[in-house]
Amino acid sequence: RERVGGAEKAMRTQGEKRKQLKAPRKSAPFRKETRVAPPADGTVDVIVKLGGAAITIKDGEPDTLNVDALETCCNAIAEVAPLKKSSWYLAEESALRVIVVHGAGSYGHPQAKQYRVADGARDMDGDPVLREGVDKTKASVRKLCKLVCDELDSKLAPVVKLAPISPYGKFFTVGKKLNRNLSRGGFDEVRAALMEGKIPVLHGDVVDDAEQGCAILSGDTLVECLTEEFKPKRVVFVSDVEGIFTAKPLHKNGSCDLCPDGKTPPPALLREIQVNPDGSWIATQAFGPCKYLDLKYGVDRGEWRVWQREWQQANPLWQLSDETDEQVVESAVGTTDATVSLADNGDVTGGIKTKVQEAAAIALKGVDVFLTNHADEFGIIKALYGHPAVDDKHDSRFVPHCWIGTLVKMLAPEVENEPPA
Repeated sequence: RERVGGAEKAMRTQGEKRKQLKAPRKSAPFRKETRVAPPADGTVDVIVKLGGAAITIKDGEPDTLNVDALETCCNAIAEVAPLKKSSWYLAEESALRVIVVHGAGSYGHPQAKQYRVADGARDMDGDPVLREGVDKTKASVRKLCKLVCDELDSKLAPVVKLAPISPYGKFFTVGKKLNRNLSRGGFDEVRAALMEGKIPVLHGDVVDDAEQGCAILSGDTLVECLTEEFKPKRVVFVSDVEGIFTAKPLHKNGSCDLCPDGKTPPPALLREIQVNPDGSWIATQAFGPCKYLDLKYGVDRGEWRVWQREWQQANPLWQLSDETDEQVVESAVGTTDATVSLADNGDVTGGIKTKVQEAAAIALKGVDVFLTNHADEFGIIKALYGHPAVDDKHDSRFVPHCWIGTLVKMLAPEVENEPPA
């Protein structure tokens, strides 16, 4: 009887469970995203430089914005600036304290070039034409700064506020070089914004110069000086190319006139560059063209022959293949400041040596420098966080193997092992 009663009890329990399963289920409550501003203690995690060639159409009409690129960059900054507990990307990450610096691109540059603002004049008041050029240059770059701030504010407000800071009247140069003592007011204004939990937004600008009346203070110079002043964990340069190449990068459309002589190897993307204490540097990692195309466009081996037609005509001695990649990488790794020129292989980004020197000056301060592309929001986010590698072939000091960009860092000092006692 006890066994029968137990069976009946079990059947009643199973019946109740079936009724519960058939009952309409309540929908799970919507989990709202929680945003929290980072702590306002005056420290800086990352300085990000939005290149003028990235957020504007630099070769187009004056004052032309690259709307899509600016939105992508601002999306990435908005993803890391406030702490987002239900973030789609690594919710355990902390909010980053950020300083934003942007270049001028098609804003400011045409006006400065037309009126030769960079040359200055001893008597500014006696040169109404130059004064007009200064005013037009200032107005143009402020116009771009407002567009950048409006886009950032639309994604960050009301949790994180911005502090637009125009360098004119706050930063000063002597002989075209930033003078830190005269510019103390500018640095103090940036620090005050950080202490209030705001994101300072600065830009390249025309400034007063003690020797020639006026000069151009570039965004890159600002980044280097801000790095020295605030000592961030890393600096991220967002440009219109993925990083530093040994030649003009491969492109899907348009002319592929990379190596007219048919002998120069295809371009390699320098993935990591290590800077020695004396300022010299050496490339320690690289991607060949096939790996680059695979990661950027998803071009597999079966499509290489389609991509290489125009390129093959101009470069008959080279073909896209695994063997080519191995040769290109072998040639690129070990590249040093002594083996490249200012315009080596027709590099469209201003010359390999020049770009590395700019990044190396910051790396020598003990700050890692990431260079990445404006079109890759996920790549920008990874650079802003400075994530370690997930490639088992390399240790955690190297950048992620799936990230397309260049990391410039100071060479770690060798640690001598103590002899056993």
